[in-house]
Amino acid sequence: MGYTCPYCGSGLHDEEDHYFCDFCVMDISKDQAQMGGHRIHETHQKVDPSDLKKTTPELMTYSTWSLILLLKEARKIRTPLYKDLAIARSKSRGKRDKEKADYIAAEYHEITKRMYILENILKKRLSYVPDQLTDSFLSKYEKQMNNKKTNAPMQNYEPGREN
Repeated sequence: MGYTCPYCGSGLHDEEDHYFCDFCVMDISKDQAQMGGHRIHETHQKVDPSDLKKTTPELMTYSTWSLILLLKEARKIRTPLYKDLAIARSKSRGKRDKEKADYIAAEYHEITKRMYILENILKKRLSYVPDQLTDSFLSKYEKQMNNKKTNAPMQNYEPGREN
């Protein structure tokens, strides 16, 4: 069997630099095409706190799962900064204290914006922003990613041929 569409499982027509799916009426890039009706394979990047510094277009290429893990990391970094900022502002007496409070405020605002970017990408994909990223939530989400329906190949029904 040749290459199949990752969305509907139909056979693809080989074009010059891509494939074409007649059923979906769309071009399929060579790297998206599947074999034997397999579904889209989502690759998950390993996330690292340094990924929070990536540009929005770069983050938009991450899998939803990777973005969820990165959002959890951003929130983990942001929480103590909020507490430190409140303490620094309450103790702000001299120039040195003010500089420290300003530094913490800048860090807090930076991570908050990064968090907003992640939340908004996720909102566009999931139609909501995950509230609490608990171990229970992550476990359920991971279980859904690995369920049989998600990963089972699609059946290709061709006229005149019984499957």
